[in-house]
Amino acid sequence: MAFSCIGGMSFGGVRHTGLFWMASIVFGFILIPLKGSRKITFPWLGWLPFFVFCGFSLGWSDLDWRNNIQMFIQMLCFPVIGIIASYSIRSEADLARYNNLYIFATLFIGVMCVYYMLGPGRSIQKQIEGVYSGFSERPAACSLIIIAAIFLAQIHKIPKTAIFMWLLTFVICIISESRMATLVLLLLWMIHPQLASIQLRLVLIAAVLLLGLAAFNTSIIQDRFFKKSSGFSGSGSIEDVMKGKFDSAGRFDAWPIVLERSGDTPWFGHGIGQSAPFVYSVWAPMDKPHNEYLKVLYDGGYIGLGCFVLGLLSTLGNLTWNLYRTGMQNWATSAAIMGWVGFILMAVVDNPLVYGNNFTHPLFFLVGATNGITSAILLSEKNMDSRDILSMDSDVRKSSRSRQVIMLR
Repeated sequence: MAFSCIGGMSFGGVRHTGLFWMASIVFGFILIPLKGSRKITFPWLGWLPFFVFCGFSLGWSDLDWRNNIQMFIQMLCFPVIGIIASYSIRSEADLARYNNLYIFATLFIGVMCVYYMLGPGRSIQKQIEGVYSGFSERPAACSLIIIAAIFLAQIHKIPKTAIFMWLLTFVICIISESRMATLVLLLLWMIHPQLASIQLRLVLIAAVLLLGLAAFNTSIIQDRFFKKSSGFSGSGSIEDVMKGKFDSAGRFDAWPIVLERSGDTPWFGHGIGQSAPFVYSVWAPMDKPHNEYLKVLYDGGYIGLGCFVLGLLSTLGNLTWNLYRTGMQNWATSAAIMGWVGFILMAVVDNPLVYGNNFTHPLFFLVGATNGITSAILLSEKNMDSRDILSMDSDVRKSSRSRQVIMLR
């Protein structure tokens, strides 16, 4: 996740990020059989229709290696990583051992962000056909959402560290000029499942609004919203944003075109990955519509989009049910819920499905981990109940034998 925030590096003609995800899927397919026969607790059934449909859609795509086949194989990493995590992470202590690695990742991303966005690396910061050279600001900002959710979920255990890490991710997001990620980081406080007090939530909402207003008025975010060179100077107010009078980086021009062309094959779509060449033809140098729902609609039609939404909602339901079954005390599940809601929101203005190493892999890892933890907690409670019943039976038998001895006497 940390090293994938840098673009432009390749080995043997393959980008280092590609080597990362290829290694992930290869080791995943090796590790799953080694774990032996056991129940899969990761909610894979909710995603099965989507992946099956995407596999079939290759049949009516162009079968280009990069845009079609590679896209499908990359997405197969998600459930593989989730299943491995559900097998390997069996307690919150197991997950907490990764805290130091997440801190390192944040610091590394922060240093790279400052170097490329504000420092000497700014001269080589660019993106061609979706390939980053320099700092990958949007994927990196998505990484920060996962990290912030993990530490914010532990605020009851490590309050100072949790608040510091959230503030650090928030500042880095602003420097990276990632508007939606900054907004999602603010919303994490409001959707935290374990902050149940109404009074506390009201205080947090007020604090978040004030902090959001302060962030909006920073020169970095103001310039990102209202670039004079793009003709969106406006007055720099939130009212301008609400009216759409801001720099959308071309989204508002491209989205209607992609939506209209999606109507050519409304039910089955054009095939997985087919949106890339089309978007590039109408919105160069971009090759993604920066809206995951619109991209899935173009590639998979109504059926593909329905399967995708089913996967999103079934996973959210799975996480909510896990939190309920563990008595609202499972911080790992709280982190996964916040990260998952962040995924749903980021998909409105970005394409997080392609941010595998940066976002989707660690998110599915978190979902798998919390399912493994929940399964272990419930199994432990079941075994404890069984021991209690055996103990009660033993006490009853002893009492019965005592009564029989007394009667014989």
